[in-house]
Amino acid sequence: MSMIRNFKVCLITSVVAAGALAGCGSQGEKPKEAAPETKGAAAKPPEPVTITMYNHFNNISDERLQQFIIGPLKQKLPHITFQVVKHDKGSTIDDLVAAKNFTDFYYGSNVGLPTYLNLQLQQDMSALIKTSGLDLNRIDTPFLDAAKSFGEKGEVYGVPFSANVGVLVYNKSIFDKFAVPYPKDGMTWEEVVELGRRLTRSDGGVNYIGFDPGRVADVASGMSLPYADAKTVKPLIDTDNWRKIYTMFKSAYDIPGFVNNGKYDYGANGFLKDKNVAMLPMWALQVVNSKADLAGMDWDMVSLPNFKEFLGRGRSVDIHMLALSNVSKNGAAALEVLKVITSDEVQTMMSEYGTPSVLKNEEIKKVYGSKLPEFKGKNVQALFKTKPGQPAITKYDGTVSFYTEAARKDIAGGMDVNSAIRSIQEKSIQKLSELPK
Repeated sequence: MSMIRNFKVCLITSVVAAGALAGCGSQGEKPKEAAPETKGAAAKPPEPVTITMYNHFNNISDERLQQFIIGPLKQKLPHITFQVVKHDKGSTIDDLVAAKNFTDFYYGSNVGLPTYLNLQLQQDMSALIKTSGLDLNRIDTPFLDAAKSFGEKGEVYGVPFSANVGVLVYNKSIFDKFAVPYPKDGMTWEEVVELGRRLTRSDGGVNYIGFDPGRVADVASGMSLPYADAKTVKPLIDTDNWRKIYTMFKSAYDIPGFVNNGKYDYGANGFLKDKNVAMLPMWALQVVNSKADLAGMDWDMVSLPNFKEFLGRGRSVDIHMLALSNVSKNGAAALEVLKVITSDEVQTMMSEYGTPSVLKNEEIKKVYGSKLPEFKGKNVQALFKTKPGQPAITKYDGTVSFYTEAARKDIAGGMDVNSAIRSIQEKSIQKLSELPK
């Protein structure tokens, strides 16, 4: 791996002493019996091995790397040195491929995996998974299905490690100020818009926004809507379901007092910093990353709303996966890494600190956020009251989604829904026609 020195590499750990395991095992676990001696010779320790991982778009923070991957590996597999190559200038995925120096693992989201697949770095992990004893059936069905969806003939190119799910957070202080009842689990978008209407007002020099619907893409994700047809390379926005989305956005934006001097996008800063937004849809990990700001707020959460026909469905599957590349020479050791970080022990710890687990285990879900003081007394189980749908991913999505997001400005400026959709379609058709065939 000497070539890796040419890139920005984060050497996370290098542990060679098995004694690091002392005092770190599960409590109550019986010690394993010593293997019988063979002519007085001690058992041969595992050969040291280095496993490298490319952190695409730095989708996992240094803190989570240390807590959920590095620490457990230090305890359980002390013979493994784990190196992380960060996505940075000079160490992009293209840079590594050009240098013929790609890593053992690719780490990224299911949405980002096509970038990796387009470079033909994938390796079917099925045989190694079977040999290693890694039980994929422990993984929650929607997450496993999403990971397997990239294999046309049953290939497994990546194993889910962590999940992200949507939730609606709200500022209780604003509701209390105007004597409006709090939101509840299982609401529709239309109900939330109407609740927000009662809170959108100016008071004491502050413009309060009852409900900011956020990004179009996140609402569409709750319906698993496709953006484009991969075969015809045409946008798929002119549909009844996309009209539902823009009708909801227009209903929210048209509330008197919502748009102020052209401003219509309040987002996380409006909720966390300015504290003038009463309700906002957020990702679970976004909430966890904002815990310092939330510590000074009287807040809570409810399950992510949806349209009536889709109630109970959350945002489309959003998982982070580890995919073994076809240049790796360390398949067996890499699978041992996967077994450790998808173990009940590690996944429980992740859940306790606010990262949703990918496992089916209901006991792990029950301890979600239990070690975060900011989550004490909060309705954290709201995260699990919706089930994610399967995403419809094509390489053309980014082109079309640029225009679906831009249309929010048009809607906020007074454009009607049909005109907005027609504009998105026309612009997307033109842009898609310019792409290389």
